[in-house]
Amino acid sequence: MAATQLDDQQLIPKLQARDEAALEALMAQYQARVFGLALRLSGNRQDAEEVLQDVFLAVFQKIDGFRGEAKLSSWIYRITANAALMKLRKRPKVQQIPLEEELGPAMTDEGMIAEPVVDWSRLPNDELDRKELGQRIEQALNLLPADYRSVVVLRDVEGFSAQEACDMLSLSEAALKSRLHRGRLFLRKQLADYAMVHHA
Repeated sequence: MAATQLDDQQLIPKLQARDEAALEALMAQYQARVFGLALRLSGNRQDAEEVLQDVFLAVFQKIDGFRGEAKLSSWIYRITANAALMKLRKRPKVQQIPLEEELGPAMTDEGMIAEPVVDWSRLPNDELDRKELGQRIEQALNLLPADYRSVVVLRDVEGFSAQEACDMLSLSEAALKSRLHRGRLFLRKQLADYAMVHHA
């Protein structure tokens, strides 16, 4: 039998009362988004599965401390982001590229790319090339240090608002903008290199 659909205001007191049916309803409503967010942040399916388990355990254990200052969903996604980034930061960083080294020579004083950027209308249209481009984006994301990867994923991949991303990552708006800008420049450069090779 499928878990009953409950809104957040109904779920919170039931979770605080340790109602197992409420936990099942919570998982049914949030597990797909939590897993997807964890997977995109960590880049690793096994880590994402562990994060999924950790998140709902943490929610059940910490729900008494939830005071409703933010939406329940935002609180859950914040726990997810923290858990996924903890996994990401524990990994060896040999593959990650220092952004200052990677972007420095290609940036103007205003922080903009100095070299020509490819016309994105020329990116591949057939299914095979689109799949390859998707893999290239994933590879480029994996090269980003955790602090930059997190803001790019939350804002550009998951579509969270700037305020939501700031809350989830405990960042100021200025820090978020700075990291997002540099992360986007890095990805743009990586994808421009890909497009130039494939469509020269």
